[in-house]
Amino acid sequence: MDVYLLNPIENLRGYITNRPPLVIFMISVSAVAIAFLTLGYFFKIKEIKSPELTEDWNTFLLRYNELDFCVSENETIKHGLNESTTPESLVVTSGQARSSTQAPLLLEDSGPINISVPIILTLDPQRPFGGYSRNITHLYATVLGQQVGLSGREAHEEINITFTLPVSWSSDECVLHGHCEQVVFSTCMTITATSNIFPVTVQPPHCVPETYTNATSWYKLFTTVRDSDTKYSQEYNPFWCYKGAIGKVYHALNPKLTVIVPDDDRSLINLHLMHTSYFLFVMVITMFCYAVIKGRPGKVRSTNPDFCPEKVALSEE
Repeated sequence: MDVYLLNPIENLRGYITNRPPLVIFMISVSAVAIAFLTLGYFFKIKEIKSPELTEDWNTFLLRYNELDFCVSENETIKHGLNESTTPESLVVTSGQARSSTQAPLLLEDSGPINISVPIILTLDPQRPFGGYSRNITHLYATVLGQQVGLSGREAHEEINITFTLPVSWSSDECVLHGHCEQVVFSTCMTITATSNIFPVTVQPPHCVPETYTNATSWYKLFTTVRDSDTKYSQEYNPFWCYKGAIGKVYHALNPKLTVIVPDDDRSLINLHLMHTSYFLFVMVITMFCYAVIKGRPGKVRSTNPDFCPEKVALSEE
């Protein structure tokens, strides 16, 4: 029996010394196996956002956080009764179109649709702003798809936005404090656009603008919009909305709106990663056992430095 079979430590040492590429390969395979094992466990316990859908209602509404709305003193105030501001012939209301727990039913050439969601609106009056004598109950604006991050054909689509305030906004508070202060409203934001603008995922809870405010009559005011690209470009105007109030919307991230990978798919991913890591571990263990049992190279027959075939041939002659 080979004496080296009885000395595993020497065999392993010889394997490491004489076969460094294989040792590096074993370490690399072990690292990959551990990574797959960790990744499989991560997929098992963690909810993962679905990569198939690049946009859901969270990402859609978060884009509106980047907009600045300017409420100017020079805008004309529209007056009307407390009723739907959009003709029924042009718009399908959100309550009629779908429930808040299902994806929208999108139809070809169905025209613009209305979707109303609750959102926070902050109005920050600039120093020269003096407010309005009328009780403002609605603010509205028109933006292009590219201003909210849409691309392709949707980039040139018009999106109409209407904010229904829960209470009226007027200059009474400005007179009381001597200047207009920042106000925060929990508004009902109505987005009117063609169906291809909206995500086809689970929608947030809806609100009803007609019943959101208790005012018997409404005063509607137009606002201009500036996106983040314009704000930080060379065309930035520091006097933009100088005599107005700058409005900002805030959408809080709602985990229920994020589309996640189903449990069955996550279990299947975990199973595949586990099997792959087990196979790699078996490969490493096999190579390690070989190194322990027979890892030292065989003896190389030494040659006599004094031996010279030419000398032997001459001596024979």
